[in-house]
Amino acid sequence: MEQAIVTVQNLAGLAQSTQAGMPLGKDALLFGEDGTVQLNRQRSPSRHHFYLDGLMFHVSITPQEDSTLFQIWAEVGFMPYTIEAPEKRAKLQAILRATSNLRAARFIVDEQQKVLVLGQQEVPGHVNLTDLMYETVQFIQEARPYLRVFGSYL
Repeated sequence: MEQAIVTVQNLAGLAQSTQAGMPLGKDALLFGEDGTVQLNRQRSPSRHHFYLDGLMFHVSITPQEDSTLFQIWAEVGFMPYTIEAPEKRAKLQAILRATSNLRAARFIVDEQQKVLVLGQQEVPGHVNLTDLMYETVQFIQEARPYLRVFGSYL
C-alpha cells in the first residue's frame, strides 16, 4: 500500500512537470529500479530526417531550460563555377539575393560552393508534435518556391 502511494505521488509530480509539453527525444523519461519515473533534464538533441522534392531535410530539436532550439537544413546543390556556366551562375546569384529578406529560411553558399537552405527558431517551452509540424511547415512554405526555382538551374 505504501509503495502504491509513493508511485501515485511520483506520477502526480511527473504530470505537473509536463504541463508545458512533453519533450521529444530519446531518453526523455528515466525509469528507476523502484518504479519511479522522472523527466531527464540532460537530454541530447532529437534528430529527424525527411525527403521533399528530392531533397533530404534534417531537423534537430535541442531542449534547453525554458525553450527548445529548432533547426532545419538541406543541401540544395552546387553553384557552377563562372568558367563553366557564367549565365547560370549569375542567375543563381540573383536568386540568392532575392532570398535575403526571408524570415524563416536562409539560403547560403559555403566554401565548397554548396548551396544550403537552413532555418533556426527558438520555441518557448518544450516542443510537442504540433509545434514540430508548425515550425517545419512554416520553413517549407517560405523556402519551397525558391527551392523550385533553384531546382531548374542546379
